Amino acid sequence: MTDRLTDRLTGRLLVRLSRQPPIPAVPLEASVIPLSVLDVAVVPPGGTARETLLDVVEVARAADLAGYRRFWVAEHHTSPRCAGSSPAVLMAHLAAVTRRVRVGSGGVMLPNHAPLAVAEQFAVLQALHDGRVDLGVGRATGGNEHAALLDRALRTSSAARDAFPELIDELLGFLHDDWPEGHPLAALRMSPLPAEPPEVFVLGSTENGGRVAASRGLPFVFGGHLGPRSRPAALARYRAEFRPGRHGPEAPRVIASVNVLCAESDEEAARLAWETSEAQVLEAHATRSPGQPLSPARQRHLTRQNLDEVRLVQGSPASVAAGLADVAAAWGADELMVVPYGLTGKDRARALHLLAPEPEEAASRP
Repeated sequence: MTDRLTDRLTGRLLVRLSRQPPIPAVPLEASVIPLSVLDVAVVPPGGTARETLLDVVEVARAADLAGYRRFWVAEHHTSPRCAGSSPAVLMAHLAAVTRRVRVGSGGVMLPNHAPLAVAEQFAVLQALHDGRVDLGVGRATGGNEHAALLDRALRTSSAARDAFPELIDELLGFLHDDWPEGHPLAALRMSPLPAEPPEVFVLGSTENGGRVAASRGLPFVFGGHLGPRSRPAALARYRAEFRPGRHGPEAPRVIASVNVLCAESDEEAARLAWETSEAQVLEAHATRSPGQPLSPARQRHLTRQNLDEVRLVQGSPASVAAGLADVAAAWGADELMVVPYGLTGKDRARALHLLAPEPEEAASRP
């Protein structure tokens, strides 16, 4: 099975897009494992949030030209290392500067928002951008520090996160104008009401996330790029408990995210991975211990530890294709969402071009 998946992925990576400029997403053959992109807008050492957001735009354009199915952005709050705090705002710009790739959220942290507000934002995006908008939703806060303060600032709570399944029900109710009989909000009708609502995906890396997606009959986006915290048991739970709903697929559908670094050769990829991880380690240490340099031995140890935690698929295009085939086979993924591992937009865009080049377009780039 792995050999067949490798062949399919390799064929997908070398596909030539039509020279016509269609607005919807590029149709893909059913026999091919589609590739998509998640960019978490990490601010590189010495960089600024503005530079990072402009980098995300550059990477989105690269994904659009290279034929990736989706380009998603995340929601993070009060983190100086992440510039992506507002997916809907960023998506509006990305959708305006791309033509074919589906633009989505990976994801909106639903307990932070009123479902009606999210439904309205994405309905407007869907109407303006020819039905190529995806809505991925998650349960987390979107922040790693000062959780209680962040809950207060966002006017949310652990109770809202516990109500995540019911918040999804409200979101679907507004988007589809379709409510269970007797629902207290059934009298409300959202405006604009899209003719084709954006598809809703549930994000998660735990069994609880898989359970929620299964109970609502929605596609599950497994956060495999999150490292040791990601547990494939979530996928087993999702498949075992999946029940088709009114607004999702008839059978379980899995998208799995994975960190990827693609370079011209395996050796170059290893060098870039080390440099990227080393820069992240040095920045983190400087923030925690200003004025106290790391010893070379300690720096090497922390860099290696950081790389081990990333769980990175790296190498030449052929090596990455084989690695992605292994991931798809192990997790039974219907689609893979690559998280390009690079400090700058040029790094990430170059990796996407190498992984899925559109030959004539890619050849003209440095």
